[in-house]
Amino acid sequence: MIGRFLGAVLLALAVFTLATATYYWISFSIGGSVLHEDLVIYRQYARSREVEIDGRTVEQRYYEVEAEPPMRRWELILPAILLNNLLLLVGLSALAVWYARRISGPVHRMSFEIARVLAGEYGIRVRLRRNDEFQELAGLINRLIIRIEEENRE
Repeated sequence: MIGRFLGAVLLALAVFTLATATYYWISFSIGGSVLHEDLVIYRQYARSREVEIDGRTVEQRYYEVEAEPPMRRWELILPAILLNNLLLLVGLSALAVWYARRISGPVHRMSFEIARVLAGEYGIRVRLRRNDEFQELAGLINRLIIRIEEENRE
């Protein structure tokens, strides 16, 4: 069950990544310059220097703008997409493991108790945590065990 869910998560991530790559490929094929577009990031710095005016030293503030080296658009987008996919994979995998344990724990407990009853033990009751998904099924199994015990006593 966990394997299927994780496989579905991996498939979804692969489809998302493939769709993104396809989008950029199609854009490039029809003449778009998405992959070849250079982005330039400008940084503005506030500077100050001391200047002498009429014999007084005064602090003069000015701004400088510096351009970072040009970057391709995909160099900015690709790491974000890969990080997003990694975070989705980790988060959904953790969710899958938690949910699978929440389902498989009560099922394992019930099958263990049923095996004990089939082995001939008496007084067995299926006890699950208060908020488990299978409380109703455990109640039915307990009623069945009681009925089997009553029939064996007669």
